[in-house]
Amino acid sequence: MDREDTNMTQQESGETVEELTAQSQAAELTASARAHLATGDWEAAIAIYEETRALMEAAGDISGKAEALNNIASVHLALMNWSDALSFATDARTIYQEAGDAGGEAVVLNNIAAAHDGLGDWQQAASIYDEALALREALEDLEGQAKTLRNLAVLYAQHGNRNRAKTYLNRALVMAQKAKSRALLKEIRKTMSQLPKLRRK
Repeated sequence: MDREDTNMTQQESGETVEELTAQSQAAELTASARAHLATGDWEAAIAIYEETRALMEAAGDISGKAEALNNIASVHLALMNWSDALSFATDARTIYQEAGDAGGEAVVLNNIAAAHDGLGDWQQAASIYDEALALREALEDLEGQAKTLRNLAVLYAQHGNRNRAKTYLNRALVMAQKAKSRALLKEIRKTMSQLPKLRRK
């Protein structure tokens, strides 16, 4: 399954100069963290995301803080530190819920689901992916739906239900086509070709 990072973005209005300055700094820090990730320097990336979290908290940007927490969770998922990933992602979800940010919550839910699967509770993971899918349907987020449907497909394929996996992949394909996302279409088709190999031993 794919973990989902969140991107620091500047909103167009309603923010102070201090908040916008903090967001600009956070964007630079996030770019730096991703450069470290590209070279496999996981600890440096986590440290930078922690710096970003503190910056956002000081600026009063709660969504920015949640994004940083979710990015830390994503790194822990990559390292298979399931409990740490779940802890950071759960904190991020709480903040997104308090902020009324359903889009951010949907991203975090995918990471929470992946962490539960890593911890061995794949049925709970499936339930949480369903929550994420419902949020993305309500938001009419076509790309988001395609990503979550693909994650569900991989989950069911890994646990021996290939027919259900195919159903989810077909739905993901439709969403990716509607979203006109070539990258997602390519990824979903690749997953389809790999389906027989995905079952866990």
